[in-house]
Amino acid sequence: MSTNRELYFRYKKEGISDAVIYFALEECNGFDHVALTNKFDEEIKDEKRFIDAMNRYNSGEMIEYIFNKAYFLGKPFYVDNNVLIPRQETEQLVLETVQYIKERFGDKIITIADVCTGSGAIGLSIAERLKDDKVIISDISFKALEISKRNSDGLNNVEFLQGDMLKPFIEKGIKVDVLVCNPPYIEDISTIDKKTWEQEPHLALLAKPCTYFYEQVLKDYQKVTNSGYGLLFEIGEDMENAMTKLIKKYCPNSRYIFKKDIYDKTRFVFIFDK
Repeated sequence: MSTNRELYFRYKKEGISDAVIYFALEECNGFDHVALTNKFDEEIKDEKRFIDAMNRYNSGEMIEYIFNKAYFLGKPFYVDNNVLIPRQETEQLVLETVQYIKERFGDKIITIADVCTGSGAIGLSIAERLKDDKVIISDISFKALEISKRNSDGLNNVEFLQGDMLKPFIEKGIKVDVLVCNPPYIEDISTIDKKTWEQEPHLALLAKPCTYFYEQVLKDYQKVTNSGYGLLFEIGEDMENAMTKLIKKYCPNSRYIFKKDIYDKTRFVFIFDK
């Protein structure tokens, strides 16, 4: 049986990143990162599983799908090919949303919607941080919604709705104070890398035009929001002009601001009731 250190250097020589090797070592030992560091010279607990994972990774499979796990804001989420792997930049959307809610609403109990939830990473992370508020999570995909339920981890302030964009909210007469949405927005297939295209769900990636799903929300948002609302979106890095046109068309009396992500790309737009 090989030690963790031996396996690390073996696959490091093959060009695999530290992050991927450590992820696999942690999973195949049942350790967190600190424990792995302290036991780096001990034999790995499941070498066969580790080598199989590295072979699958070298064949092109994403490490998160190999282990059915992705980390988002430090918490593990179950993922498979029915949902996108949560991205690091989306963590900022959660943190910005929580900060906005605390500053805008204070101790008031509010209702928050996470539309197009996928794995539930956004809505569940918000619910974890704002346990007095109600969070309603929705997705058109039944399989995605089942995964988000699996990831809810006993949170009792979360409700799940299946349906297309705002339709389930409108049909049930639900009103929310804050709506968060990270919908599909990739129009040009050629911009999608090979691994993403072959493994992640196209339903959660593609939109034509790129603003299609944002327009679906903005044309109907008044049917599902209370006064004093906030609409917080993740967008594509080149969508600022297109989104500005939509906002002026559907939200002429609202305030809005674009924000950049950790890579200095315009990634979010927040729209507020005046």
